[in-house]
Amino acid sequence: MKLLKKVILYFIVSSVFIFILGSVSAYFVLKTLIAEEVDETLISEKNRIVKQLEQSAESIPNWKTIHLEVRQIKGNFAEKETLSDTLIYTKDTGEFIPLRQLHFYTRIKDKNYRITLRRSLIEKEDLVAGVTGLMIGIFIATILLLNLINYRSERKLWKPFYKTLQSLNAFELDSQKALNLPSVNILEFEQLNKTLNALTEKLRRDYRNLKQFSENAAHEMQTPLAILRSKLDIMIQDQSFSDEQLQNIRSLYNALNRLSRLNQSLNLLIRIENQEFNRKRKVDFSELIKQQLENLSELIQIQRLSVTTDLDADFVTDFNPFMAETLISNLLINAIKHNVPEGRIDIELNARRLRISNSGQKPKVNPDILFERFKKANPSSDSPGLGLSIVRQICLQNGIDINYAYVNARHTITLYF
Repeated sequence: MKLLKKVILYFIVSSVFIFILGSVSAYFVLKTLIAEEVDETLISEKNRIVKQLEQSAESIPNWKTIHLEVRQIKGNFAEKETLSDTLIYTKDTGEFIPLRQLHFYTRIKDKNYRITLRRSLIEKEDLVAGVTGLMIGIFIATILLLNLINYRSERKLWKPFYKTLQSLNAFELDSQKALNLPSVNILEFEQLNKTLNALTEKLRRDYRNLKQFSENAAHEMQTPLAILRSKLDIMIQDQSFSDEQLQNIRSLYNALNRLSRLNQSLNLLIRIENQEFNRKRKVDFSELIKQQLENLSELIQIQRLSVTTDLDADFVTDFNPFMAETLISNLLINAIKHNVPEGRIDIELNARRLRISNSGQKPKVNPDILFERFKKANPSSDSPGLGLSIVRQICLQNGIDINYAYVNARHTITLYF
């Protein structure tokens, strides 16, 4: 969820909570205030009724209406007066109406009376409902207006941040152009832009230095390696060396070849990680697999391997040609190297996945680390252990999921496009 939407969501939730709390509080406050007003009216009415009864020359009869009830009682009475709410059924309206009543006792002309005064709450309830409804309407209108103002102001305030994100997404380390985020009039975003400008400039400088060092190291190593290889070729052909000396020379020659392959693989892996192969075009993976199988046919024949293919001829996708060739080549070489004599290689390709399965011995290391650098299924192999690392890096840069499994004495690598 975007930050702006999240802020607005928090604001709406908080507003609704405040709205509910405010409305309920306003309702009860109004109801309490009106009840107090009615109570004051009843107490004032009580004094008037008592004075009027005391001034009456005639005897006071029992009297009972909705609003006034006078009843003579015998014996002593409690001097405490009580206020309460009640409902009384009226024949005129055919329904119960809410009333507030005051009970009190008094002594008039040597006689004890129980008097009840009542006042209707219907108009008061209507007033409470009206005022509460008005307040709810004001609350809702205020929340909507504040949310609209907040949304527009947040969009305007966060606009420099989204521009910064857009510039960062378009930024490339190998670009000749610096990031150069502009100055803004919001202190936090201004500090962010300055920090990012300084950080990306340092990254560009370190990247250039590292790239130059890697290229120079790879280039400079080729010359001494070539010299050493040619010298060893001459020494191997020299008949004056003993068998033991020739064996040592061959060991040196094999180690030199391994070092050369390691240098080439590391250099390729660094270039892939630096995203130097971004140019894409339509690549026919079916045709590419056929070409690579033909290139590796001698290795396949040497190990007497049988290869079966199920290739979708219509599968063409956007891919960097060099990376596609490197990907397929490494996968097929891996399937050949880690096979057994007279083993099998099965290749399945469709628009959803590429699956390469080969017979072979169980890995001697944890399969979860086979895609890491310098990790090999057979530690004694002379392979540098970078083939699957290169495969994984190519997959990561092209949004391809990769999975390895060893089931029924078969290694299976599956790429999900």
